[in-house]
Amino acid sequence: MRTVRLLAMVTALLFAAMALYTAPLEPSIPVLQFTFTESAFKAVLELWQPAGIMRFKYHLAIEVPFLLCYGLLGFMMVTRTELFQLFPYSARALLSLSLPVAAVADAVENLLHWHLVSGDGPFASSLYLVAGMVASFKWLLIAIFSCSAACAHYQRKG
Repeated sequence: MRTVRLLAMVTALLFAAMALYTAPLEPSIPVLQFTFTESAFKAVLELWQPAGIMRFKYHLAIEVPFLLCYGLLGFMMVTRTELFQLFPYSARALLSLSLPVAAVADAVENLLHWHLVSGDGPFASSLYLVAGMVASFKWLLIAIFSCSAACAHYQRKG
């Protein structure tokens, strides 16, 4: 349990550092993540200007350890704590993989976005669609895990 708490603290600190560093980006990074077309993607980049694009690229130095931490944290919360004990084994097995798979999707999304902001285009329009779909899948897995954790918490309290 101590390891899980330590990992949770590191994950939270990395998230806070990333949020503070990217706070000047307007619109925020999730807006870019939910673009599915070249025109929508480029509209965000145009608002960011070159300095914002560089900020986005540099934030990946924080994002990589963050996604490793949150993936591992999700796995450990399910497998090493009692939080999800009231869930059936099959649900726990799937939940234990949800944040690690989300982290892999996050890494794929980051690679696609890095490539798309590199300016070495033109790029196939399907890359923008794939990046948006991978980001959506990541956020869906994070939402499923978060809702399940909240339900588990309230089940244990009730």
